Amino acid sequence: MCRRWTGAPFATLAWFARGTVQWTGKPVSFRSSPIAVRTHCGACGTPLSLAYDARDDVALTVGTFDTPEAVHPTHHYGAESRLAWADIGPALPAKPTRERW
Repeated sequence: MCRRWTGAPFATLAWFARGTVQWTGKPVSFRSSPIAVRTHCGACGTPLSLAYDARDDVALTVGTFDTPEAVHPTHHYGAESRLAWADIGPALPAKPTRERW
């Protein structure tokens, strides 16, 4: 799902408590699956966030941050879908997708 949502080989996400995230504009939201809602910019279509119904946090797309280089990945998620040529941070732990619907 992340590849289709971002149009990229993977999504780089950073998680924050929902109550700490404030938008300067109102993103457009859509239910991307029975378990999650995603948002994007209504003006340009840039993917912005992912929020699972059962969680109290929200994932923001790191590429939209003012200083994305300040984010340091801790693991790969959804490793079973990794493209063979996407070899970024090979020493990081890899976790399989848990969500099922």
